[in-house]
Amino acid sequence: MTITTSPGIADVLSGDDLDLRPFHGFGGLQGGIVAAIALREMRAVAGPGLVPVELTAHLVRPVDARLGVAAEVTHRGRAVTVVSATASSGSRTAAVATAVLGSTLRAGVPTTRVQAPAVDHPLATARPFVVPPEFVPISTRIEIRPATDPLPFSASPEPNLRAWIRLAEEVADPWERLLVLADALAPSLSAVMTELRTMPTVRTTVRFTPEVATEEFSWVLVDAVTVDASDDGWLTENITIWTPDGTPLATSSQLRAVR
Repeated sequence: MTITTSPGIADVLSGDDLDLRPFHGFGGLQGGIVAAIALREMRAVAGPGLVPVELTAHLVRPVDARLGVAAEVTHRGRAVTVVSATASSGSRTAAVATAVLGSTLRAGVPTTRVQAPAVDHPLATARPFVVPPEFVPISTRIEIRPATDPLPFSASPEPNLRAWIRLAEEVADPWERLLVLADALAPSLSAVMTELRTMPTVRTTVRFTPEVATEEFSWVLVDAVTVDASDDGWLTENITIWTPDGTPLATSSQLRAVR
C-alpha cells in the first residue's frame, strides 16, 4: 500500500512549514525524521561524493514547530569527514547531531555481517499490526507486520520485538528512509510490559552499511532488543535492519527514557 496524502514525510524532510502533529511519535516530531532532517543538512554542508557512514543524534526536546538546522564541517580528511549540526525548533535547541561520512570503499577489508534472525511469520503471510494513532500519530504513515509472536505490552518473557516495516509513502533518499524506519518500531522493552508507558528516544546512533547505496528496498526486517534497562529510568536498545532477502542495511543503538 502507498498513500499519496499531501503533505507527507517528504515535505517535512524538505523543511516545509507544516502542521507537524500528524508526524509525531511520542509527544513530538518522530525522532527518525528529526535525525533525517539533520542528516540532509549535514550532507549538503559536507559536499558531494560523500556517503553517510554513521549518524548520532541527541534529541533533547520534543519538536512541535519547523526545524532550523545549522551545520558545520568539524573535520575533513582523505578518508573521513565529520559534520556537526544543531537543530532548533522555535528559539530552542531540539537536537544535536554528528555524522561521519566517507568517500570510497576500501578493497580487501575483512568483513563480518549480522545474519538475519528466524521469523515466525514470513512477510507474505504476516498480519498487519495497527498502532493507535491517538498514541503515535505517525503510525498511519507506517506499515508494521510482526514477524514473531511477541507484541508491545504483551507480557512476553523477553524484551525483543521483530517486525516487517515499510513506509506507506515515498521517501526517496535511502539513508533518510532508514533513519525513519529505525525509529518506527515500538520500544522493545514494551514487549515485557502490560501497562502503557512512553519511552521516547533521547539518543540514537545509526551505522549504515555500504549496501544502502545500492539496494532497492521498501519492506525491511527490523529486530529490536533491550540490552539494559535500569531502575533509574533509562534503557539501551540495539536495533538491526535487513532487506527481506537478508542483506544488512543498518545497525542502531538507542538510549530511551522510560516515563
